Amino acid sequence: ARAFTDKGITVFEVVHGTQPRFTVLEIAQDIHRAVRFVRANAEKYNVDPNRLGISGGSAGGHLSLLIAATGGPGDQNSKDPVERASSAVQAAGVFFPPTDFSNYGKDGQHAMVNPMLKGYWPAFGITDATTTEAKEKLEKSLSPLSFMTASMPPTLMIHGDADFLVPLQQSKLVEAKLTELKVPVKLIVKPGKGHGWTDMAPDLAQIADWFVKYLAKK
Repeated sequence: ARAFTDKGITVFEVVHGTQPRFTVLEIAQDIHRAVRFVRANAEKYNVDPNRLGISGGSAGGHLSLLIAATGGPGDQNSKDPVERASSAVQAAGVFFPPTDFSNYGKDGQHAMVNPMLKGYWPAFGITDATTTEAKEKLEKSLSPLSFMTASMPPTLMIHGDADFLVPLQQSKLVEAKLTELKVPVKLIVKPGKGHGWTDMAPDLAQIADWFVKYLAKK
């Protein structure tokens, strides 16, 4: 958190439900709830509810972009003040995020039928009995790229070009989509880096700078 707090950014480190008890669909709802909680309690924590950023790496990057793409108004009929708050964020900065499970690595390559990723299938609620049609529906429903519109917040991605678990192509798809939508976007490619690297402090600082650029009071 130091990369952020050193720049005056308040950090909420979210611990969400995990496998094997929860699926990604349920975990995503945990993150929506977390954003709503921060916004509903903004005065208590002395933060601005209209200047919230989200960050994470790999699975956390995926969740961050999913919330950035789908966050929105709460349920105004709820008795819970947290559930009445919005889960929208105003900036995103992520590392090597999966973004399109229907085109994973190349066009038309489905992540949920890729044997290399079979160990991750249970996290998406996939079993041996899940049909191909159901898998493809899940892929779309959990792909941040499926929900990106011109209302996406400014987005920074940092990705190694030697990442064989989450292909660089996944971030490039987002870069192309947000450029088309005229949403501020930046992709930093790390030559020769895989799925994470030893010293990521300078890269965290770049995400913090991105948040300062788009969230700091002018």
